[in-house]
Amino acid sequence: MDLRHSNLVPQEATSAEHARSLVARDGAALVTGIGSLADAVSFGEAMLGDQCILVRPQFEATKSEQDKEQAAFAALGVDDRGRERYQGGNLDMQPAHYDGFGFGDFAPDHMFLWCERTCELGGASFLVDGQSLLAALTADDPEFGRELWTIDIDHSEPHFGAGAVSPIARVLPGGRLQVRAHPSQTALPGDTGLGQRVVARWLESVSIARASGARFRVAPGEMICIDNYRMFHGRDGYVDPARTLHSIWAWTNSAVAVPEGLLDISVPQMPTALAR
Repeated sequence: MDLRHSNLVPQEATSAEHARSLVARDGAALVTGIGSLADAVSFGEAMLGDQCILVRPQFEATKSEQDKEQAAFAALGVDDRGRERYQGGNLDMQPAHYDGFGFGDFAPDHMFLWCERTCELGGASFLVDGQSLLAALTADDPEFGRELWTIDIDHSEPHFGAGAVSPIARVLPGGRLQVRAHPSQTALPGDTGLGQRVVARWLESVSIARASGARFRVAPGEMICIDNYRMFHGRDGYVDPARTLHSIWAWTNSAVAVPEGLLDISVPQMPTALAR
């Protein structure tokens, strides 16, 4: 089984409508000519169209901001289950993940990564298609595939306590498929071993796909449009401290829950739901 094929190099879109169709088909698309953060938000709103509820900048992905997050995470220490929040630095390859996993069902269902400044050495991006990976693992081992659909695990992030309990893969009330992966996933308390085995094998498979799959570079003015319920993303380590990407989170009418206020990934506080 070759898990490299679960990685995606996104196709370039020529318009917001084209990007929408590519994201629906492939899980991601690449757009060019985005001159500012405001333009990036406007493009996201246009791409999501009449399904859009909210699009807003979430954080600036730079070395300095990552250093601040690391300090905040380190100050929290371990949670009541002995877990620490991921504290990798700019020189480390990121684990494949979806954004907003600490917020449980409030995680955005779409996201955009707009590049303001690139790095000449390192920092290449990768995308792992969770649906493709799920299909490949199921074809190779149908019993494991069944477990990915049926064994509840803990999707919470240390200290957040979002109560995010469900299998790796699930069908949402509106019929949309969600597949989740991030480094803090673990078995439920009191697990007899099955849940931990499922989590370990799943995260190992995601890691193999991440490490062995294709990379692509994002230039200034380019933006990756991502189905955050389907794709896991990340980047290789980089050296230029001025490298800058902006993460923009978006919620549509098929999102499980939409937050009422701003979200802070450094502070373990759960939002209230926006009335819809």
